[in-house]
Amino acid sequence: MGGAIGMTEPNGTFVLGLGAQKAGSSWLHAQLNRRRDAEFGFLKEYHIHDALTLPEAGFSNRRQRSLIKPRTWRRQRFIAQPQRYYDYFASLLRRPGIQLTGDITPSYSALDPETLRAIKAGFSEREIRIRPIFLMRDPIERIISYQRMQLRKQNQLNRKTEVEALRQLCIERPVRVMLRSDYGHTLMALTEVFEPSECFIDLYERLFTPASWKRLCDVLKVPYEEPDWGQQVNVSRTDTSIPDEILAELGDWQAPTMAAVRQTMGHLDLAQLWPLAHRWCKEFS
Repeated sequence: MGGAIGMTEPNGTFVLGLGAQKAGSSWLHAQLNRRRDAEFGFLKEYHIHDALTLPEAGFSNRRQRSLIKPRTWRRQRFIAQPQRYYDYFASLLRRPGIQLTGDITPSYSALDPETLRAIKAGFSEREIRIRPIFLMRDPIERIISYQRMQLRKQNQLNRKTEVEALRQLCIERPVRVMLRSDYGHTLMALTEVFEPSECFIDLYERLFTPASWKRLCDVLKVPYEEPDWGQQVNVSRTDTSIPDEILAELGDWQAPTMAAVRQTMGHLDLAQLWPLAHRWCKEFS
């Protein structure tokens, strides 16, 4: 486990948001970025470290069909010259009154310890504290929500397409989805590089309470400010009933993830918090 590099007066806090995807990261970004002492820059998801180290995630410029969109010349320069990435966030924290910035990119959940260690060093060299945030959602619910989002983007969301898409997803188990579902990998990588006090690791289902938000603010070393509890961001809902055979397939797929979370967060009532996974992941029956 990596120890914190000694800094007398850090130049603010950098939030490294590692997802998980469809686990409240958009809401989290909206609430943090609305703070008077925060400036998260021109994007929520910068997709720098995955573009550099995770071509299988689909965001590498080296891929012929990359999912990354060249929305700004700055992001392309960050990828070409990563030191510019660290300098950019350092410049945001030099603005009067700004103490909080960050990059909340859910696919960072697949980063390896070596990459996390390099990110930590990049900000430590600039005397900026780094605070990883990792929110985990019921893994079956998360995959269902992810698939709904994909169909909604294609304007193809209905009961038939949702069920068939989930059925196909269980058959194919694409790498890009598996990378974002491996909570065990993310927990291992964070434990290897950061001290527990440096991280905010919790469940999406526990996030929306004053107690959890206060704990997050304490980890980030910023004063408590009430978030907009009623704001909804990127909500994916339908009234589709998912057949039991598909839920069973999802449960089989996500059983290792559940085992890893139980080992780390076993003090929580996962039967209540994650009812779908508790029922369908065999280890939890």
